[in-house]
Amino acid sequence: MYQLSPEIERYVEEMSSSLPGFLDELERATYWETPYPQMLSGPVQAGILRFLVALVQPAKILEIGTFTGYATLAMASALPEGGRIVTIDNNPENLHIFRRFLSECKNRNAIEIIEENAVSFLRRTDQKFDFVFLDADKENYPEYYRLIKPLLNPDGLWITDNVLWSGKVLDPKDEQSRAIARFNRMVREDPDLLAQILPVRDGLMLIRRRSRKM
Repeated sequence: MYQLSPEIERYVEEMSSSLPGFLDELERATYWETPYPQMLSGPVQAGILRFLVALVQPAKILEIGTFTGYATLAMASALPEGGRIVTIDNNPENLHIFRRFLSECKNRNAIEIIEENAVSFLRRTDQKFDFVFLDADKENYPEYYRLIKPLLNPDGLWITDNVLWSGKVLDPKDEQSRAIARFNRMVREDPDLLAQILPVRDGLMLIRRRSRKM
């Protein structure tokens, strides 16, 4: 519903800075070896994430929902010196693919993989983050809102994927659609947060935690 035509998407990719070449191989492996390859971020979305990391220069990134690591490795390529990524997923098959390609990343030692349920991890951690990318189980989006917000530093940037959910948020009837619509409303009505949805692929919401001066 929100995807560009193949021709325009190719043009966007060609006119944007190239991602690390090994991500092409990771994309092929994801399509061959996983039942839901459409969950892959893809070059346009991953390019946006990398651009934002390069812009914000976060000391610590939290990624919830690693999948096969395409977005993780794209973001890692723009990490500032000393920057780190904590990425969480509890699917061993997907993480096995990710680990095969991790050695190709020059910043591989800056990536910490947490193989655990993300909600459980967030409930017990006291770490703070400058940048968050949320792309995980949609029915838990309202809970992620409650758990992530206290961990986001002032002026931190938080990106949430799939906030349009193929348009189902307009008339949500299933559990996932209702949860995403509720998340969107919770963020929109939070005076501590500045939010903007980008209609990229299935919808990216950019969220910034307001500093006192904003």
